[in-house]
Amino acid sequence: MNTESLLAQLRSWLLCPRIVHQLPGRLRLRVPALKQIGPAQREWAFVWRDLLRGMSEIESVEVDLTTGSVLIRYHPDQLTETELLAFLRAVNRLALKHWDRLAATPPAELPEVLQRLIRAIRAGVRRRLALDDKLEISSDVWA
Repeated sequence: MNTESLLAQLRSWLLCPRIVHQLPGRLRLRVPALKQIGPAQREWAFVWRDLLRGMSEIESVEVDLTTGSVLIRYHPDQLTETELLAFLRAVNRLALKHWDRLAATPPAELPEVLQRLIRAIRAGVRRRLALDDKLEISSDVWA
């Protein structure tokens, strides 16, 4: 799959994530584009894992490129499924807002740009994974 096709699929996923299975403390998402990711785009595959890793409400995040799924285990006493899904949708909207810049990022620079983006998003996270509605991504992320 070429980069443009992959970006189109990822954008489609960002617009409409598909929940495959859910239990209190456990949420599995299906992301068909993950099965198509080649070595040059692997950084995209692990954005959710890297974004959620280290947040106290999240127990673990597993990305399976073979099945195209993302499994998120969270602490249901600290976070509801509704709050987690709201956070994921807010991050999706933020990514779509900056989609042209992400798509224009040269592949060699993408890993560092994604890490800066993750740090910027984390800085805008409040209690219970609520994302600050006024979060702006600074131009430093893209430099």
